[in-house]
Amino acid sequence: MNKINKLIKEKEILIMGILNFTPDSFSDGGDFFNIESALAQVEKMINDGADIIDIGCESTRLGAEKVSVEDEILRLKLILPIIRKHFPNILISIDTYKSEVATFAVENGADIINDVYGAKNNNMAEVAKKYNVPIIVMHNGATEKGNEIGSLLLDLQESVDVCLNAGIKKENIIVDPGIGFGKDDATENLIITNELEKLQTFGCTILYAVSRKRTTNYILGGGTNPKERDVVSAVLSLEAIRRGAKIVRMHNVKIMKETIDTYHFVNKASKK
Repeated sequence: MNKINKLIKEKEILIMGILNFTPDSFSDGGDFFNIESALAQVEKMINDGADIIDIGCESTRLGAEKVSVEDEILRLKLILPIIRKHFPNILISIDTYKSEVATFAVENGADIINDVYGAKNNNMAEVAKKYNVPIIVMHNGATEKGNEIGSLLLDLQESVDVCLNAGIKKENIIVDPGIGFGKDDATENLIITNELEKLQTFGCTILYAVSRKRTTNYILGGGTNPKERDVVSAVLSLEAIRRGAKIVRMHNVKIMKETIDTYHFVNKASKK
């Protein structure tokens, strides 16, 4: 049993805190693009209840400037070893779609690969297999209108099959429905959220990542700053948890932790 599944068995739900070590991420671009502020943010997220820190050194927002493999690794060299040294027990995920970056990351302390292209466009599955680390495969693209969850499952199955064919054990595969990636219609994202339990057919851990995305802005009526969307992000994530998600990815770890603790408290009280 890998570290993630051991933690899930112990805690039921895990929180993945987001560290954007970039100048241009949609929510907090530039806020943590230096070592001091990045370390302070990691410490805060851990104290607030994060179980995993997801490090991204290239923004995946629509229209973001592409970063070369060399530059992404240069950024990662600045922050990953220091985080690993200061916080030796925290699980670290590397948010990248480049197998060379993932290789550098796992060789320097990362525990998980998080690939927004679902291991389809590179040798990412081979890297995960070689280093025996869990891999998050995300659905990236639109779904069929009227058959949103069905078409998502078919597409995501391809990613799961790529991993299985590479020799990765199912317990090391984490599936992510890719809320907001290629799914411009907020209704599309909400339908997927409402039917998330169907992802359990894969027999893999489910990760849900909606934090501060445009769907949360839609729910709030539009015109909001991303940092004003944390409560909606937490509520949507809780709905995903109720439908089978075991990992939720959040910018504001504190609000998510309090939401989960309240959820557990109420459920335990109702069973007395």
